[in-house]
Amino acid sequence: MNLAEFSIRNRVLSFIVIALAIAGGWSAYQDMPRFEDPEFTIRTAMIITQYPGATPLEVAQEVTEPLERALQQLAEVDDIESTSVPGRSEIMVNIKYAFSPTKAELQLIWTKVRNKVADAALSLPPGVGAPYVNDDFGDVYGLYYFLTGPGFTPAELRRYAKSLQSDLLQVDGVAKVQVDGALNEAIFVEISQSDVASLGVAPGSIYQTLENQNTVVSAGELDIGTQRLAVRPSGAIDSVEAIRNLLIDTSSDGRLIYLSDVAHVWRGYQTPPAKLYRFNGEPAVAIGVSGILGGNIVQIGAAVEDRLQDIAKRRPVGMQLHQFYNQAEEVDAAVSNFVVNVIAALAIVIGTLLIFMGFKSAIVIGSVLLLTIAATLATMQFMDIPMHRISLGALIIALGMMVDNAIVVTEGILVGVQRGAAKLEIAKQIVSQTQWPLLGGTLVGIIAFAPIGFAPGDTAEYTGHLFWVILISLLYSWLFAVTLTPFFCDLLFREASGDSTGQSADSGFTQAYKSLLSRALSARKTVVLVVVAMFVASVWGFQFVKAGFFPQSTSPQMVVDYWLPQGTRIEQTQSDADAIEEFVRGLEGVVAVETSIGAGGLRYMLVYGPESNNSAYAQLLVRTGSYQQIDDLITRVQSHIDARYPDAQGKVWRFVLGPGGGSKIEARFSGPEPDVLRRLADQAKAIMVADGGAISIKDNWRQQLPSVRPLYSEAKGRRAGVSRTDLASAIASNFSGATVGVYREGDDLLPIIARAPLDERKSVADIENVQVLSSATGESVPISQVVDGFKTTWDNGALKRLDRIWTIKAQSDPVPGQLASDLLERIQDDIESIELPPGYSLTWDGEYGNSKESNENLASTIPFGFLAMVLVVVVLFGTVRQPVAIWLAVPLALIGVVIGLLVTGIPMEFMAILGLLSLSGLLIKNAIVLIDQIDMEIATGLPRFTAVVAASASRVRPVMMGTLTTVLGVIPLFYDAFFQSMAVVIVFGLTFATVLTLFIVPVIYCLLFGIGEGEVSHES
Repeated sequence: MNLAEFSIRNRVLSFIVIALAIAGGWSAYQDMPRFEDPEFTIRTAMIITQYPGATPLEVAQEVTEPLERALQQLAEVDDIESTSVPGRSEIMVNIKYAFSPTKAELQLIWTKVRNKVADAALSLPPGVGAPYVNDDFGDVYGLYYFLTGPGFTPAELRRYAKSLQSDLLQVDGVAKVQVDGALNEAIFVEISQSDVASLGVAPGSIYQTLENQNTVVSAGELDIGTQRLAVRPSGAIDSVEAIRNLLIDTSSDGRLIYLSDVAHVWRGYQTPPAKLYRFNGEPAVAIGVSGILGGNIVQIGAAVEDRLQDIAKRRPVGMQLHQFYNQAEEVDAAVSNFVVNVIAALAIVIGTLLIFMGFKSAIVIGSVLLLTIAATLATMQFMDIPMHRISLGALIIALGMMVDNAIVVTEGILVGVQRGAAKLEIAKQIVSQTQWPLLGGTLVGIIAFAPIGFAPGDTAEYTGHLFWVILISLLYSWLFAVTLTPFFCDLLFREASGDSTGQSADSGFTQAYKSLLSRALSARKTVVLVVVAMFVASVWGFQFVKAGFFPQSTSPQMVVDYWLPQGTRIEQTQSDADAIEEFVRGLEGVVAVETSIGAGGLRYMLVYGPESNNSAYAQLLVRTGSYQQIDDLITRVQSHIDARYPDAQGKVWRFVLGPGGGSKIEARFSGPEPDVLRRLADQAKAIMVADGGAISIKDNWRQQLPSVRPLYSEAKGRRAGVSRTDLASAIASNFSGATVGVYREGDDLLPIIARAPLDERKSVADIENVQVLSSATGESVPISQVVDGFKTTWDNGALKRLDRIWTIKAQSDPVPGQLASDLLERIQDDIESIELPPGYSLTWDGEYGNSKESNENLASTIPFGFLAMVLVVVVLFGTVRQPVAIWLAVPLALIGVVIGLLVTGIPMEFMAILGLLSLSGLLIKNAIVLIDQIDMEIATGLPRFTAVVAASASRVRPVMMGTLTTVLGVIPLFYDAFFQSMAVVIVFGLTFATVLTLFIVPVIYCLLFGIGEGEVSHES
């Protein structure tokens, strides 16, 4: 009993399978997690180490180098990128994909990283802070809000934001709530040197008093009868006024000296602020909410919104919570849009079947298709594959392929019934004849997508679900084709009538195809030459196809990156950013503008990478009414920045759909000497400037910074009892302030910062008036008694290394409307012609480097995929010549692909490469069905030439229908930016290649087997 007979005879079981598939699919659709884009793991941690007072070179040599050396001992580390800036080391550790395919395995590696860093920290020099390992670097806060309140102080905004954070953390499914950009308060004690000197008060005693007065200390315990009581002295500081009234000394005449006698004490905000936010022109605090891993973000978003509605009445009147980005709404809209695309594709496929195969056949195939989709959704939920752009797109791609198997079986049963065969017998016969060829073709179609499923790297991880969804859906399509398709045919088709002739006349289309094929077989060498010429022409034409990586996002957002010269005060950056924000908000189509100054914002999308802290940097995130308005806005904003801010570098851009980020063009120079690298980068930047088509031209070391260097005299210092540390501390206390204690207020700890009054630190000349406190004698001396003068020097603003080698990147982006590949093509030769000294190298990063890495990762698995496909075909036929005939037809796909990409002007993006791989599977599947039928016809004793023509004619409708449904099914993807290039490749490539395959495969078969036009006998 074969599968067809089993399913027909066991109707109850078949109906149960149908019911389970429908119920499982519907349940999965309702409950399975939903995301806009696939989750891919960011395998990066940031290690931050403070080294106050050190130059970038000192940081690199004394802090970054020892930590890098320790980290490189870990086999799991892929590469190490470090940035050394004044007083701080930042190390980005990237982990190899092979060691961390899951987040659970990645967490174990972070533990090893922490241990290595902790061990290396023991050898760091004095004055270096404890390294901080941030492995939450890749957390995504998909619910992104901004809190504003005109008339409220920053402290009031901060307090309400912290209260909101506590409330939202109680919502089911919420993992983290991050409050960012809140200004931190401090107690400032501004000590006048003249008052201290006149009253004879030692600054050291002031600092000691402030430090001790509010420290929590144990006063012990005492026994009273049967109880033991704790002793807690009073006297802790509980107000700013209490700080002012602290007794710090007694004068020589016995008068009490209070802190207010020598210092101005006030409460304010720490300066300069590290980061500032604005939302639609108002100062703001950012609040980001992230969901638990694998949670349904749509449900989490709804729960958060409900919670916000519940607590809205507790919000102070005048404060507003603005929603900038809601991943739940974006996902719901994206999934709904994809579902519409799936339904549209489904309708197209079923409509096509109705037209070309009749009502009953269309009902059979359409029912099997719906069941295949339902079973696929149920299995996706079981395998923890959520709904997102890739998985739903894979369903659309697979729709046409899913019906291929059912078409072949339905067509065979229909033709058999029309010729007078009994339904059960013809169903058994067709399934017996086709089940293994169809399985072989299905496996080949699956394996064609396997390279993306097993390739390493972020890009393959991002698109990896494409393979698994296609694997699930195509396996179900084969299973249901050989079980439920005969079952539905038995239910719907009428039994053969007694007057059936046993033969059905060929249609006009079939007769025309036979005639053309016979002519092609007669002129087989000419046909081969013509096809080869077309293939050669397509190879030549491929050079005109544009190159790309991932397409631009259709999200209605654009980004403005704004850089002032390195070292610019954050107040100046804020002033420029405010003016740019005002201009942008006045443009038509702009809905909301979020501005972050001093750093990037919270990572609210997986494809958004925030910029590290830098006072010279600002970023505007702009939401528009629709993504179609963005191109015009980008041009206008870019022109405005270029014209109004000549000293700044601006870049206006939009997100891409997939991994990537940073500048589109990056020429990376590596070598042993920083000065030489900076010179090489300057030469590359000059070439970019000369091109005229590049913007945001810079290098990632930024500009050099001036610094004031007091020339400490060791001899003078020894005489005065002043060390170099004393000198540095005195200058820091005077200008930046020194933390000398803490003020407790609830769960907040406000630092008490001692510094000079504004009139003693308002200009660089005031450094000459600094009094230096000797740690040895406790006396203060003028700075002039311990220095030989002052000198201005220029230092690098930042030094970067990759795997412990100095590395600098010359960066730029194409002007709006241009492709990065076009700009690279113009400047690549000139930059590569820069003469590199021995020991120096040039490597291309940016979009070209990302694309190259992704393609190399994909290429690492392609040979295994092709080998598997070859083995499947060879095993299926058990010979060599049939597989050769099949594989010789595969390259023909390139003809249609090149035509399609050139006609539409769409670049050859990463998804187009996947489409090219899938084409090979589709063509092999068609060729398998065709050649298997030829072999069967010959095996019945037909003359071989006649058998080739008859078999090809009998398979032309299933092959054409399979192609037509696949091509029409992916048409909705033409309107999806992410899948557009793949859709073009499949539609044009499959259409041209199928037409050619129907002629070239029989021609190659005849050439390989030596079948002559007049041959009438079967040769063994």
